[in-house]
Amino acid sequence: MIYLLEIDPVDPSTGQVVTLRYGSAGFTTWPSDTPSNTWFEERIVDPGNYERFMFGRSRTRGESDVGGGDIQLANADGALDFLLNLAFDGRAFRLYGLADETAAWASRDTILVGTMEQVEFPSRRVSIRIRDRLALLRDTIQTQTYAGTTISGVAGGVEGNKDLKDVRKPLLFGRAFSIPPVLVDQFNSIYQVAANPLTGIFNVSAARDNGVLLTATSDYPTLAALKAATLTGGQYATCLALGLLRVQTRPSTLTVDATEGATLADRSAARIVQRMIASAGGTSAADFNALHTANPAECGIWTGTHETTILSAAVEVLASIGGYLTVDRLGVYRVGRLELPTGPGEVVLDETNILGGEAISRQATNDDGDGVPARSVTVQWGRAYTTFSEEDLKNVNATDAYRAFAVQEWRLAKVTSAANVTLHPKGPELVFDSCLCNETDAMAEATRLLAIYAARRDVFTLQVAADEIPTVDLGDVVTLAPNRFGMAAGVPARVIGLTPTLSTNITEIEVWR
Repeated sequence: MIYLLEIDPVDPSTGQVVTLRYGSAGFTTWPSDTPSNTWFEERIVDPGNYERFMFGRSRTRGESDVGGGDIQLANADGALDFLLNLAFDGRAFRLYGLADETAAWASRDTILVGTMEQVEFPSRRVSIRIRDRLALLRDTIQTQTYAGTTISGVAGGVEGNKDLKDVRKPLLFGRAFSIPPVLVDQFNSIYQVAANPLTGIFNVSAARDNGVLLTATSDYPTLAALKAATLTGGQYATCLALGLLRVQTRPSTLTVDATEGATLADRSAARIVQRMIASAGGTSAADFNALHTANPAECGIWTGTHETTILSAAVEVLASIGGYLTVDRLGVYRVGRLELPTGPGEVVLDETNILGGEAISRQATNDDGDGVPARSVTVQWGRAYTTFSEEDLKNVNATDAYRAFAVQEWRLAKVTSAANVTLHPKGPELVFDSCLCNETDAMAEATRLLAIYAARRDVFTLQVAADEIPTVDLGDVVTLAPNRFGMAAGVPARVIGLTPTLSTNITEIEVWR
């Protein structure tokens, strides 16, 4: 096999993409190919290795690690020194495999699609650092900031005063409670809940002043109409299209419950993340549909005014239902939910194809508790983005239910394994944050997680020839059947890590069960 590489850095002097092509052997496309009569210069000395994990090495939850590796090009003659002056960060690359130099370009296999970080020049080589497309999600989720130009009640729109200049505007996805909206026009007492359109301020506890319920009036389509609205003390009006709320009297501490997403079905973890990463392109609609079906529970997240990356926000939402976000080798964003492995695997891995015969290592997970059976699982849900002390609410006309809600940031859904309390007295008591909105959904997820973590969980690492697992990807189930650890009859295991080394055609595979 020969390897062919296309890279798309930008020439800073022109601002244009420059597509460069290299191969592990010289290769020219045919006149009938697209692109036609195109030369791949023989430069690849090591097509590299490349790590990808469902979450991170030996982990089954938390933020997804950005996969990475490097590709080595020959540069003994210094002919590639010009690469130093090109911009590589965030630019695309495509690595292909071809049977040999005489094969048709159309017969190529796509081995990897991703982005580049930078180039280095170790001795007589060029090293191209590559990353998967998760790296593109490390951009901030909100690029808009306040201008700080609202200096009167008629000028400057709703951009806040100079103290808000360059502060990021908040975003809301799904449903959230006790949001502290941002004062964006102090002259007209206008606040911004979120810079993206809202579907509605919901239920009777929509807005409160230091815990005191305010009365909703009307929603207005424009900022001008909102400013012109007639209000009395204790009332508020909205411009949901702009995520704005106006009160008559400046509140002491204003909190708002709000929703984004037209219907309940639009506020599942899958649908929220689908909207979050839509601009990045290259998503699997089938994956998002399947994840929504697996758990359509209502979720919500408010970003506030601090900087948050797309990846961090998406992972926070997905973690609510045990979900993950990865990128496949073709550069497509994939989502799913961590489940216990069941059924026959896609391939059987035993002494006939595990390199070294029965060379397999077992290690504890890198999760909290290190894979020791858990005594309990607690899912935190219904986050209050603003909390009060009991002293704050002492003289407030509020219900007991609201008082109990307002003094706690989180509500808790806890399930306990009575057997493990006795059998594993030092077992972990796991706590999971979530963006879930309802207790029933949180309790269901806690019960599901306890079924996973109440038993010992193992991670096994082994090496196989890459052509033994040509279609195996993260999240797939394989049958593990080495004559070790009582697995000779075959047990299902889920793939949580893949590290192919292309120069040797060997893949290290990490599985969990």
